[in-house]
Amino acid sequence: MKMRRFQGSNTREVLGQIRQTLGPDAVILSNRNLAEGVEIVAAIDFDEAELTASSLAWPQVLEKNEEPAGGKGEAEMKAEPIRQELQALRALVEKRWGRQQGANSEEEPRLDQQGIKNLGFHSTLLPQLESATLEFGARDGMARVLEAQIGSLADPLGDTGIIAVLGPTGAGKTTSVAKLAAQQVLRYGPESVALFTSDTYRIAGVEQLNIYAKILGVPVEVLRGPQDLLSALQKHQQRRWIFIDTMGLSPRDERLNEQLQWLDALGESLRRFLLLPASLAEQSLDQVLQPYAKFSLTAAILSKVDEAPACGAVLEWLAAKKLPLAYLSDGQKVPEDIHALDWKCLLDAMGLHTPALAAVADSRYHEA
Repeated sequence: MKMRRFQGSNTREVLGQIRQTLGPDAVILSNRNLAEGVEIVAAIDFDEAELTASSLAWPQVLEKNEEPAGGKGEAEMKAEPIRQELQALRALVEKRWGRQQGANSEEEPRLDQQGIKNLGFHSTLLPQLESATLEFGARDGMARVLEAQIGSLADPLGDTGIIAVLGPTGAGKTTSVAKLAAQQVLRYGPESVALFTSDTYRIAGVEQLNIYAKILGVPVEVLRGPQDLLSALQKHQQRRWIFIDTMGLSPRDERLNEQLQWLDALGESLRRFLLLPASLAEQSLDQVLQPYAKFSLTAAILSKVDEAPACGAVLEWLAAKKLPLAYLSDGQKVPEDIHALDWKCLLDAMGLHTPALAAVADSRYHEA
């Protein structure tokens, strides 16, 4: 076992010295207050027998620098409170560094309130997340809260359906439609799918979907109004799935409201998926998504997860609207980069798998 003594003006300063000198696997053996600050003894390359022996012997050296008069039994009795204190100190250090308790433990790391805020959570979910992560660990605790407050869809597309993908400009609607359509083509063949698009205002919008359709071997219908939609639905009524790529416009653009109205006229036969970029800022969420919030939505798709892992603001918006999450999209590859929701996979993407969490926590520690 390699053991060293560190001194500094406060505990945070000394913990930083330990972290820098001995690394993340260091274990605190003892601490004491000095006239000019704090002294902490830490060790690495230990085994359990050494650690137990040190926790018994070291307090006597620190306190009196001599053998206690009462013999071994008294020494062990005096050492017990010290061991409890050391265990508490060790847990504190591991919490600050975001690593697991013990090198081989499977217990999940914890996040403090600032760590949760760094993931984009700032309002309604923050107290629940903080409580749950303290009780269950970072990934498991956050997954419990998000499932309870947002929810998910077990079978978003069902056996058949008309699927419209809605969302703001630049969210990735055309690519998401292609991904979902391609998955069904791979499972059931090209005769099961048709693609519609109302995105006639964006340069090359129709051309982009036509390229995907040609690769998949499925038809494309261009919609310029409600009558085109009804005619296309009649024409392809034998298709198992119809995917509609919609235009993304400013929330103040009347053409957006018109499109939403004639899609809404389809009633329950239409499933409406709101595509949300993970990068949407808290300040702009309500304004950008206002036209869709009053629309009857089925579920959400979270896109660009790979570009904006700190997506807590979007998740809080979904919780406030009681809108479940169906899919995660994390790249441009068709059809690979869209996945049915798994909360722990999302939290991994947000940096909550153990190695990344340790790095995030360590960064927070040095910034403190």
